[in-house]
Amino acid sequence: MKVTGADASFEIVWEKSGIPHVYATTIADAYRGMGYAAGRERLWQIHQSTAYANCEAAALLGERFVAQDAIQRACNVAGRQTGLPDSEGDWIVDAYLQGLNTVVDELDEIPPEFAHAGSTPRRFTRADVAARYRFTSWFQHKTWTEKMALGRLMATHGIEYFRNHTLHFTADDEALIHELSTPLKQLSTTPYALAYPDASEAVLSGSNNWAVTGARSISGKPILATDPHQPHTIPHTFFCIHLHAPGWDVFGAAFPGVPYFMMGVTGDVAWGLTTGFVDCYDLYLERLNEDGEYLSDETWQPITDQKETIQIKGGQTRDINIRRTHHGPLLEDLCRELGLAADSAPGFGTSLYWSLTDVPTSAGALARLPLAKTAEEFGDLLFEDNICPLVNNIICVDKDNGLRRFIATTIQARVGTSGSVPLPGWQPQYEFPLATATDLTVQIDPEDGFALTANNDTMGETGAFYIHNFPANSARADRIREHLTQQEQFDTTDFKRMQLDLTDLRAKNLLPDLLEVLSSSKDPKVEQAHDILAEWDVIADKDAAAPCLLYPFLDRLWARQFMRRVLNDPILKAIPIATPGLSRFDIGHFLTKDSPWQAHREVLRATICETMASVVEQLEATLGSDASKWKWGDLHQIHFTHRLSKHPPWAGMSAGPDPIGGSPTTLGMAMHMGPGPGRAKQGEIPCRVYHGPAFRLIFDLADPEHVEFVMAGGNGGGAGSEFASNQYPTWLNGEYLTISFRRDELDEHTIWQLEP
Repeated sequence: MKVTGADASFEIVWEKSGIPHVYATTIADAYRGMGYAAGRERLWQIHQSTAYANCEAAALLGERFVAQDAIQRACNVAGRQTGLPDSEGDWIVDAYLQGLNTVVDELDEIPPEFAHAGSTPRRFTRADVAARYRFTSWFQHKTWTEKMALGRLMATHGIEYFRNHTLHFTADDEALIHELSTPLKQLSTTPYALAYPDASEAVLSGSNNWAVTGARSISGKPILATDPHQPHTIPHTFFCIHLHAPGWDVFGAAFPGVPYFMMGVTGDVAWGLTTGFVDCYDLYLERLNEDGEYLSDETWQPITDQKETIQIKGGQTRDINIRRTHHGPLLEDLCRELGLAADSAPGFGTSLYWSLTDVPTSAGALARLPLAKTAEEFGDLLFEDNICPLVNNIICVDKDNGLRRFIATTIQARVGTSGSVPLPGWQPQYEFPLATATDLTVQIDPEDGFALTANNDTMGETGAFYIHNFPANSARADRIREHLTQQEQFDTTDFKRMQLDLTDLRAKNLLPDLLEVLSSSKDPKVEQAHDILAEWDVIADKDAAAPCLLYPFLDRLWARQFMRRVLNDPILKAIPIATPGLSRFDIGHFLTKDSPWQAHREVLRATICETMASVVEQLEATLGSDASKWKWGDLHQIHFTHRLSKHPPWAGMSAGPDPIGGSPTTLGMAMHMGPGPGRAKQGEIPCRVYHGPAFRLIFDLADPEHVEFVMAGGNGGGAGSEFASNQYPTWLNGEYLTISFRRDELDEHTIWQLEP
């Protein structure tokens, strides 16, 4: 096998685990091997992801993706309108693309995925890589939907109903609600279809990540643990690989098709990340006139037109006119252009600003991270001219006990407002500069010797501006902190135990309020639920009965039901179920001092008790009337398949179903979906786990040649690949593989010899 442009011969050794190891004489050749291996295993996945990033999903997959392509083009997600700057990391990208494109060039026949989709493989470019980074930033957290919901709800029903449900809310935010009250009350909910055009619900990602310095480790060197949370799919979200060149090794995970190790380890540094829940969107109300103009700093400016032609699978096209202000596209106009009804207050419209819309980003921006020798140098490479095309929290440690935490993103440094509500587009004080790399380097060698993130608010009130306005529940972060403060020193065994921990601090916090409400009911089913929950140790074990009650109870969105009963506002039905802000509410949020919800305590109690009674009734129908035999694992099971598993040659590419513990708020994270107990279709898992740790990685820099690691499924992706789910049993059992950098320690499966 030959690789275009290779410096010398090199080999790719596939272990029986499905992990490839590239042994080369130059770093460039190592990256050529990375591209080649990814292309051989994941070519369709790369092709599809690139189509998403380039706003060409409709051309590949059909009409239903037109809205997705349209909003992404409106916000310049692919970066076409800003161009592609050069980067010092471009040589790595070019080497990677040489390996990847070699796979495309040498194809003897069209792979079955392409044939099934009626598509043809193509070569890839630097622009594709840059677009992939930007798309990753774009899709992870659509905070503007939260702002739309809160703005309208507060303007319609009063700020006090929702003040305690927002993480950050300033005096300036309050003044804006009053100032913009009239247009806010008429905000259309139709633009939600632009945020989630191919799904009825938001799709969230997450992760856990922490590290200690040598002062806090038994080995005397830093230890890092990271487990990114992604949908459980075949093929896997990440492609994991080890690269070697003389004096240099890196092992980690990348999105197939890009040479960026999102999480990785070398002999010098180790880094992990979590989804940052970074608020890099602003929603502006714009004053409009009948002459096609909008008001900006007391001057009427022309609304501009952006013409786009969207290709649709089958040969059709769709011409789209995107009307925009300097902030971004006018959402109601775009909805109407797409055939969706959307109204707004007379003389107003809503525009969307995304922090990267007008910012060029390169292909090589993140490629050099594995070349860093220290955590400080890693930070220098993370930001290119103060720009980073991510929305992540990153922790990096080095062999000399340096530890730094970064918020790796491009975000506006807001003044006065938190950014949690819509802003008046005509007032210049709400035009914000972008934060600098210095602003976003948020921890340097902390005195307590550790750092952690878990999709929580990592800054609180300490930063110069608010970054995480709509984070996930803090329970996982709080549990990590508990562990890291309960003992002085740690080893990798301690970190394994932490990654598998099933203690749910959200449950611990909400149970007192829940039990108090349930205790007031005379319904025997509610009384039974109370007694079971009162004895629970809040460990979401697969053999426990209490999780069968709590999590389906939460799944029934009792909080939304209560809010709808009190406020009768249709927007509470329109908000995507997984929207984190309104999904984070627990009983205590409604019962804070002086809250207007206090006047509706009896409605709250009735809603909770009725919901719990229905859960018990359905549990009895599903698991039987003997509650002593109820087990969480009988409802809560993990099962994932290839999307094309109903068609040969993908039949049989699956993992599970198997009982599993955990919840969205345990460190051993398990997010589930489904109609719930008693309502499942024949053969359907009531609470199917579809999202959780994509892999688990633990690395002690005292042993720089070995990594403890396991994938949720496997590293393969091609039809019939024996590596598609071969690591699943190890992962399910809470066990780990040892990945070695040493050639003589590999458990060889296949060796590919590559020639220049």
